[in-house]
Amino acid sequence: MGKVYQTSVYNGRVRLVALDTTDIVKYLQKIHDLSPLSSVVLGRVATASLLLGSYMSENEKVTVVFNGDGPAGSVAAESGSDFKVRAYIDNKHLNTFINEKGKFDVAKAIGKGMLYVTRDLRLREPVTSNIEIISGEIAEDIAMYLNHSEQVPSAVSLGVLTDKDGIKSAGGFMLQILDQTLEEEKIKKIENIFLSLPSISTYIAENNKLEYLLDAFGEKDYLNVYESKFECSCNKEITSKALLHLNVEELEELKEKGQAEVTCNWCSKRYIFNKEEIQKIISEKLEG
Repeated sequence: MGKVYQTSVYNGRVRLVALDTTDIVKYLQKIHDLSPLSSVVLGRVATASLLLGSYMSENEKVTVVFNGDGPAGSVAAESGSDFKVRAYIDNKHLNTFINEKGKFDVAKAIGKGMLYVTRDLRLREPVTSNIEIISGEIAEDIAMYLNHSEQVPSAVSLGVLTDKDGIKSAGGFMLQILDQTLEEEKIKKIENIFLSLPSISTYIAENNKLEYLLDAFGEKDYLNVYESKFECSCNKEITSKALLHLNVEELEELKEKGQAEVTCNWCSKRYIFNKEEIQKIISEKLEG
């Protein structure tokens, strides 16, 4: 289980969210069989999605997609107001790139391209915003989206720490100034505190409590703590729709082979369809 810590300071004028997503990223690495760099990239995007989802209304969902020209391909994560998240990356076995700081080169893996954020309120058509990827480091791009598309001054920190055994820790931190009439000296103080914070993944790896990190910003108005986890909503009926995109001739070929296999991108679960099930899909296409 992951942990979500929500609070505000200055009487609700500044929002703070801290996440421990270590268990979630470990699970992503396991189910998708990810290489170390793929785990870091997907872990950051999944954590970013949970940060954006941390202040959603009931039943709302948010989907974050990084579509860059780097070797990672498309990287996506979807989370809801219930703090459940699912995520996938096109390239599950990225080779290791190291940047000049001696860390995983996430920016090189992502490359240049577009960031898409879709908010689904379940009331009308989903709303998608897009911005150009400015760094590929994920956190800076999410902060840019919040500042420009949602018009909320924000700062974001994301981290996934690995060791020889796999994922050691993962988490995220988000600061948002909700009241832009907040006094300049308070804004400057908040900015300086944020910049002085330790690496979120290192902080978690050292078994520090995230609520203490929130204390650095002053007296909290409240503290909400929630659990978060990976969960995919796929099932055989939903997955069968992928076969509907094939033409009848292709479906007949699969039927002759005896079965068809469809894998869910979000969770890597495989679904097997036998001859009878394929024939049912063929009949649906012919009738439709």
